[in-house]
Amino acid sequence: MKRFLASIFFAALFLAIAPNNALLRAQTTDSQAIEFTKKVHNFGKISVNDGEQKCSFEFRNTSGKPVVINNIISSCGCTTPVWPKKPIMPGESGKVEVTYLNDQGPYPFDKALTVYTSSSPKPIVLRITGLAYENERSMKEMFPVAIGPLGVKDNMQRGGQIRQGNEKGGSFKIANISNKSVSVKFADISEGLQLEIQPATIPAGEVADVSWKISTAGGSNWGNTTYSASVLCNGAKASKQIGIECMIIDNFSKLTKEEMNKASMVIAQNSSFNFGDVRKGESVTAIFNLRNTGYSPLVIHKIESEGNVSVMAPSTVAAGEKFTIEAKADTSGCSGEAIFTITLVTNSPNRPLVNLFITGNIR
Repeated sequence: MKRFLASIFFAALFLAIAPNNALLRAQTTDSQAIEFTKKVHNFGKISVNDGEQKCSFEFRNTSGKPVVINNIISSCGCTTPVWPKKPIMPGESGKVEVTYLNDQGPYPFDKALTVYTSSSPKPIVLRITGLAYENERSMKEMFPVAIGPLGVKDNMQRGGQIRQGNEKGGSFKIANISNKSVSVKFADISEGLQLEIQPATIPAGEVADVSWKISTAGGSNWGNTTYSASVLCNGAKASKQIGIECMIIDNFSKLTKEEMNKASMVIAQNSSFNFGDVRKGESVTAIFNLRNTGYSPLVIHKIESEGNVSVMAPSTVAAGEKFTIEAKADTSGCSGEAIFTITLVTNSPNRPLVNLFITGNIR
């Protein structure tokens, strides 16, 4: 009898555990199980005196397995999500409720909510956007850079650093500052740049979101790079373009620890050169002595300079070798204290960007 009861106990325990294990296996293999009816909510124009704002993102489990929302991480403490904690059964619907405190001041806002589920290792990103104002201002005041009948805060967006071969994206707002609806399209788009606008037709006095994505898979650009596009407003090309500035550096993510230890390494004997006091228009020559102290060849992908500077340097340097960089600065357009900056974009994991400086006084 004891053996019989024990067998029943362990059988029941196995049945209790086995479905959970099966559920876990299903959850790790089921992809795109949760489908949201929308992924962006635009609050539009709101006053900073309106207090907290609320919205919701409705979803449905379109898979054949239960799915759990493990966590939702907000990009800002001003945004709080609430979601169902129990498993969402197949075909079942639910919603993520979001509260935006509206305490960030009179600025455009764009907050991300990263949703992690049991169905896929890849998260789902939701966004809330809007334009908070303190005192009612005109669209032209809030979006002062005109692009035809449209306006932006700045027609040149900042993309930051991007590792070669990777992608990076972002968004900005564009306003219709005219009194008529404007249909917006993009042309003359730089290779590697993708743009999308929502809505594509902007009513008078309203704001649209422009999403951008840069892919460096082509590997043709290094250092400071600007990706640009022309804006077609009702079919007519605006005279001013929009652009995204970024810094493309080498990608070391696939190097092993041993390869990192054996990689190139740049050491500068002198990273600055002071030319003293010169007359305006005199040419200044600066010499920088450097060495590749690593165990692999150093590759200088690109040399950039701020100011009227011409630079002579090798493109590759053998392991352990010394090398010289010669720079000539034209002082004709300068006066007073001057700083000329030279940037080397290299394949050195520890120093992918090497800055050199030419300083002095121009009278």
